[in-house]
Amino acid sequence: MPIFKYRVRDRSGKAKAGTIDAPSVEMAGNHLYQTGYFPIAIEEKSASASLNLSDLWKKFQKVKLEELIVFSQQFSTLYKAGLPLLTGLRSLKEQTSNQKFKEILEEIGLQIEGGNTLFGAMSKYPDVFPVVYANMIRAGETSGKLGESLDRFVTLADRELRTRQRVKEATRYPKIVIFSVVIAFVVLLAFVIPRFAQIFAQFKTTLPLPTRMMIGINNLFQNYWYLVLPAFVFIPILLTRYIRTENGRIFWDRLKIRIPVFGRLFLIAALSRFTHTFVMLNKSGIPILQILEITSTTVNNVILSQSIEEISRKVREGKSLADAMKESGKFTPLVIQMVAVGESSGTFDEMLVRITEYYDIELENSIKKMTTYIEPALTLFMGVVVLFLALAVFLPWWNMASLFK
Repeated sequence: MPIFKYRVRDRSGKAKAGTIDAPSVEMAGNHLYQTGYFPIAIEEKSASASLNLSDLWKKFQKVKLEELIVFSQQFSTLYKAGLPLLTGLRSLKEQTSNQKFKEILEEIGLQIEGGNTLFGAMSKYPDVFPVVYANMIRAGETSGKLGESLDRFVTLADRELRTRQRVKEATRYPKIVIFSVVIAFVVLLAFVIPRFAQIFAQFKTTLPLPTRMMIGINNLFQNYWYLVLPAFVFIPILLTRYIRTENGRIFWDRLKIRIPVFGRLFLIAALSRFTHTFVMLNKSGIPILQILEITSTTVNNVILSQSIEEISRKVREGKSLADAMKESGKFTPLVIQMVAVGESSGTFDEMLVRITEYYDIELENSIKKMTTYIEPALTLFMGVVVLFLALAVFLPWWNMASLFK
């Protein structure tokens, strides 16, 4: 759909400018007029127009999860205080410092003035408002409990943010160690080994294997850098593009959950995200089949997503949720038993909350276990690397000392 740039005046005569999606100039003008604005100029935005620095920055700018959480908290507070929807949106738009988010909120306000629902307006920006968020908004609008739906999303997003932070903290030390080793290896390869090669070339003695390996790697980089550098650049790009394909994503997600130590963490994190999302959507009053459809797109793992789709199909055919989960083979017996008890006793929500608590504990234990395994593995790795580098540097000098004697 074409994008039109417009300049308008509101009822008070204040000038405004922005962009709008519309099939034609006439429809764009009609939409603006119906929302209470008087169009001054409307022209189609050229796709080939040169971008200035501001436009280029906005193109790559993203709305972070933290910004969406703050927006939802403030929006919920204003809505519960009885402030009109449009007034609250305009107030939050003025407060945000993210220019892209500010323009999106402006467009949402214009669409609501034109008769669209908040859910319908937000659904047009899936990169900013995820599927879970949009469906919680729809449930809140339908039930008249928009504030509660926003609070549930904040709870869900806060938990997701904490999980990301814990994983980052657990992997920060390994990243620093590996980065330091790479820097040390590059320095030796670029500055130390070439000098050694010149000195050792004057002697006819056989160099130790570690030194010959380092000299060989140095020669490879010096003589064939035009092949090595493109390989370092293009191989990751090709791998990334392959992973984005359907077969590549299936291969990568299957590989992730099979990696020793880390695989269990990836699986538990995906299951934890599934159960938390399920609970929040169920509390918002969304039907179970729709919940399964939504959660299958949010677990960030194709293998588990396919299992959830299969569960949804079996539930649609008349099977209970517990039986369908059992047949998928991805859920623990304890979780399946708790779901079965919840379905039979009418305490489904309570059982779901206990399941989320169970997976939270499991996730925390998995992160701790990963940290426990990482430290000795890194120590062993560092020892092997340092030993190799030390042998490559000092063994030739010992051999030369023996030769001189």
